[in-house]
Amino acid sequence: MSSTTTDQQQQQQQVLAQATDSTMSLTQSGAGTPTTTTDSIPSTPKRKVKCDFGCGQPIVKTIGTCRYCSAQYCAKHRLPEAHACANMQSCQSAAKDRLEKRLIGEKTVGAKVATA
Repeated sequence: MSSTTTDQQQQQQQVLAQATDSTMSLTQSGAGTPTTTTDSIPSTPKRKVKCDFGCGQPIVKTIGTCRYCSAQYCAKHRLPEAHACANMQSCQSAAKDRLEKRLIGEKTVGAKVATA
């Protein structure tokens, strides 16, 4: 019974050693002292996302993306009028066309008016 437990312990130690060898790499630095580095940690630093308008303020995550030009802006420049959105003119003309069609559909004509 004790030999099976020692065999299991040895197998566990081997698996653990293989796992640490695959995730850690041992390299020699210029001074000859060993250093360990992990492969799973990204080396790129996080950078804060700034306003696309150029003011340098951080963007507003939930409402800072313009729905017309898909750029990201701070709280001050999040509205299309505030950042002079290039697609705002086409959006305004489409809204005017929709409004015109709705108003024409609601136009009162003699056939719609009930005679009393």
